Amino acid sequence: MSTSARRFAEKKIGDQLEKISVVRQAKRLAVYLSIDGEPNLTLTILKAKKRKNIILTPVIHGKTLRFSPLNNKSVLRKNRLGIQEPSTQIFIEPLLLDVVLVPLVVFDNRGTRVGMGAGYYDRCFQFLLSRTSWNKPKMIGIGYEFQRVENIKRQPWDVPLWGAVTEKGIYKFQSGENKK
Repeated sequence: MSTSARRFAEKKIGDQLEKISVVRQAKRLAVYLSIDGEPNLTLTILKAKKRKNIILTPVIHGKTLRFSPLNNKSVLRKNRLGIQEPSTQIFIEPLLLDVVLVPLVVFDNRGTRVGMGAGYYDRCFQFLLSRTSWNKPKMIGIGYEFQRVENIKRQPWDVPLWGAVTEKGIYKFQSGENKK
Protein backbone atom coordinates (compact mmCIF):
# COMPACT_ATOMS: atom_id res chain seq x y z
CA MET A 1 0.00 0.00 0.00
CA SER A 2 1.44 3.38 -0.97
CA THR A 3 1.95 6.07 1.67
CA SER A 4 -0.82 8.24 0.22
CA ALA A 5 -3.24 5.30 0.03
CA ARG A 6 -2.43 4.36 3.62
CA ARG A 7 -3.00 7.93 4.86
CA PHE A 8 -6.30 8.09 2.99
CA ALA A 9 -7.36 4.74 4.52
CA GLU A 10 -6.32 5.91 8.01
CA LYS A 11 -8.50 9.00 7.67
CA LYS A 12 -11.44 6.84 6.56
CA ILE A 13 -10.85 4.50 9.52
CA GLY A 14 -10.87 7.51 11.85
CA ASP A 15 -14.13 8.71 10.27
CA GLN A 16 -15.67 5.25 10.72
CA LEU A 17 -14.63 5.14 14.38
CA GLU A 18 -16.39 8.45 15.01
CA LYS A 19 -19.66 6.84 13.86
CA ILE A 20 -19.53 4.25 16.66
CA SER A 21 -21.33 5.52 19.76
CA VAL A 22 -19.42 3.29 22.22
CA VAL A 23 -16.17 4.82 20.95
CA ARG A 24 -17.45 8.39 21.27
CA GLN A 25 -18.94 7.71 24.71
CA ALA A 26 -16.03 5.70 26.12
CA LYS A 27 -14.73 7.16 29.35
CA ARG A 28 -11.60 4.98 29.10
CA LEU A 29 -10.44 4.33 25.54
CA ALA A 30 -7.44 2.07 24.96
CA VAL A 31 -5.53 2.64 21.73
CA TYR A 32 -2.37 1.14 20.27
CA LEU A 33 0.62 3.09 18.95
CA SER A 34 1.10 1.78 15.42
CA ILE A 35 4.11 -0.07 14.03
CA ASP A 36 4.86 -2.02 10.84
CA GLY A 37 2.12 -0.55 8.64
CA GLU A 38 -0.69 -0.79 11.21
CA PRO A 39 -3.29 1.97 10.78
CA ASN A 40 -2.18 5.09 12.66
CA LEU A 41 -4.75 6.26 15.24
CA THR A 42 -3.39 9.78 15.83
CA LEU A 43 -6.56 11.47 14.52
CA THR A 44 -8.73 9.26 16.72
CA ILE A 45 -6.55 10.02 19.73
CA LEU A 46 -6.79 13.78 19.11
CA LYS A 47 -10.59 13.62 18.80
CA ALA A 48 -10.84 11.53 21.97
CA LYS A 49 -8.69 14.04 23.87
CA LYS A 50 -11.03 16.85 22.77
CA ARG A 51 -13.93 14.83 24.21
CA LYS A 52 -11.97 14.47 27.46
CA ASN A 53 -11.78 10.67 27.13
CA ILE A 54 -9.07 9.02 29.21
CA ILE A 55 -6.68 7.57 26.62
CA LEU A 56 -4.68 4.50 27.55
CA THR A 57 -2.13 2.48 25.65
CA PRO A 58 -0.77 -1.03 26.16
CA VAL A 59 2.46 -1.59 28.05
CA ILE A 60 4.12 -5.00 27.81
CA HIS A 61 5.18 -6.32 31.20
CA GLY A 62 6.75 -9.76 30.86
CA LYS A 63 4.11 -11.86 29.12
CA THR A 64 1.25 -9.65 30.25
CA LEU A 65 -0.35 -6.54 28.85
CA ARG A 66 -1.10 -3.57 31.07
CA PHE A 67 -2.70 -0.25 30.18
CA SER A 68 -1.20 3.10 31.06
CA PRO A 69 -2.57 6.63 30.56
CA LEU A 70 -1.37 8.46 27.46
CA ASN A 71 -1.39 12.24 27.73
CA ASN A 72 0.68 15.29 26.85
CA LYS A 73 3.04 14.57 29.76
CA SER A 74 3.66 10.95 28.76
CA VAL A 75 7.27 10.04 28.13
CA LEU A 76 7.38 7.31 25.49
CA ARG A 77 10.08 4.68 25.13
CA LYS A 78 10.46 1.68 22.86
CA ASN A 79 9.90 -1.67 24.51
CA ARG A 80 11.81 -4.86 23.63
CA LEU A 81 9.54 -5.37 20.59
CA GLY A 82 10.20 -1.86 19.27
CA ILE A 83 6.72 -0.57 20.20
CA GLN A 84 6.37 2.88 21.78
CA GLU A 85 4.81 2.83 25.24
CA PRO A 86 4.60 5.19 28.22
CA SER A 87 7.41 4.78 30.74
CA THR A 88 5.05 5.38 33.69
CA GLN A 89 4.24 2.85 36.39
CA ILE A 90 0.56 3.86 36.56
CA PHE A 91 -1.75 1.15 35.24
CA ILE A 92 -5.51 0.66 34.82
CA GLU A 93 -7.08 -2.80 35.14
CA PRO A 94 -8.28 -4.15 31.76
CA LEU A 95 -11.81 -4.76 33.04
CA LEU A 96 -12.14 -1.03 33.77
CA LEU A 97 -11.64 -0.11 30.10
CA ASP A 98 -14.70 0.76 28.03
CA VAL A 99 -13.29 0.25 24.53
CA VAL A 100 -10.04 -1.31 23.33
CA LEU A 101 -8.84 -0.62 19.78
CA VAL A 102 -6.79 -3.63 18.70
CA PRO A 103 -4.45 -3.85 15.69
CA LEU A 104 -5.18 -6.66 13.23
CA VAL A 105 -3.06 -8.81 10.97
CA VAL A 106 -6.21 -10.52 9.70
CA PHE A 107 -9.83 -10.91 10.86
CA ASP A 108 -12.87 -12.83 9.73
CA ASN A 109 -16.63 -12.35 9.46
CA ARG A 110 -17.20 -13.88 12.91
CA GLY A 111 -14.88 -11.57 14.85
CA THR A 112 -11.92 -13.92 15.07
CA ARG A 113 -8.64 -12.03 14.81
CA VAL A 114 -5.02 -12.84 14.29
CA GLY A 115 -2.50 -10.42 15.71
CA MET A 116 1.28 -10.52 15.67
CA GLY A 117 1.21 -13.95 17.30
CA ALA A 118 2.41 -13.34 20.85
CA GLY A 119 -1.07 -13.66 22.44
CA TYR A 120 -0.88 -10.55 24.62
CA TYR A 121 -4.44 -9.36 23.94
CA ASP A 122 -5.92 -12.86 24.27
CA ARG A 123 -4.22 -13.43 27.65
CA CYS A 124 -5.14 -9.97 28.91
CA PHE A 125 -8.83 -10.27 28.00
CA GLN A 126 -9.41 -13.98 28.77
CA PHE A 127 -12.05 -12.93 31.30
CA LEU A 128 -14.31 -11.92 28.39
CA LEU A 129 -14.59 -15.58 27.34
CA SER A 130 -16.43 -16.47 30.55
CA ARG A 131 -19.05 -13.77 30.15
CA THR A 132 -22.47 -14.70 28.83
CA SER A 133 -23.13 -11.25 27.39
CA TRP A 134 -20.86 -8.47 26.16
CA ASN A 135 -20.37 -5.74 28.66
CA LYS A 136 -16.98 -4.10 28.69
CA PRO A 137 -14.50 -3.60 27.43
CA LYS A 138 -15.60 -3.79 23.85
CA MET A 139 -12.70 -4.93 21.68
CA ILE A 140 -12.72 -3.33 18.24
CA GLY A 141 -10.21 -4.50 15.68
CA ILE A 142 -8.57 -1.91 13.43
CA GLY A 143 -7.24 -2.87 10.03
CA TYR A 144 -7.50 -2.48 6.29
CA GLU A 145 -10.18 -4.11 4.19
CA PHE A 146 -7.63 -6.38 2.49
CA GLN A 147 -7.04 -7.95 5.94
CA ARG A 148 -10.63 -9.27 6.12
CA VAL A 149 -11.10 -12.93 5.23
CA GLU A 150 -14.09 -15.27 5.21
CA ASN A 151 -13.13 -17.60 8.03
CA ILE A 152 -10.31 -18.20 10.53
CA LYS A 153 -10.22 -21.30 12.69
CA ARG A 154 -10.93 -20.01 16.19
CA GLN A 155 -8.83 -21.50 18.96
CA PRO A 156 -10.25 -21.98 22.49
CA TRP A 157 -8.06 -19.13 23.82
CA ASP A 158 -9.02 -16.63 21.07
CA VAL A 159 -11.00 -13.69 22.44
CA PRO A 160 -13.40 -12.60 19.69
CA LEU A 161 -13.84 -9.00 18.68
CA TRP A 162 -16.97 -7.00 19.46
CA GLY A 163 -16.45 -5.22 16.15
CA ALA A 164 -13.92 -4.22 13.52
CA VAL A 165 -13.30 -1.09 11.49
CA THR A 166 -11.63 -0.73 8.11
CA GLU A 167 -11.55 2.09 5.61
CA LYS A 168 -14.53 0.42 3.91
CA GLY A 169 -16.84 -0.10 6.85
CA ILE A 170 -17.82 -1.00 10.37
CA TYR A 171 -18.37 -4.66 11.24
CA LYS A 172 -20.18 -5.69 14.41
CA PHE A 173 -19.98 -9.28 15.58
CA GLN A 174 -22.55 -11.06 17.76
CA SER A 175 -23.00 -14.77 18.28
CA GLY A 176 -20.47 -15.50 15.56
CA GLU A 177 -22.29 -13.57 12.85
CA ASN A 178 -21.30 -10.41 10.99
CA LYS A 179 -23.82 -7.61 11.62
CA LYS A 180 -22.40 -5.02 9.19
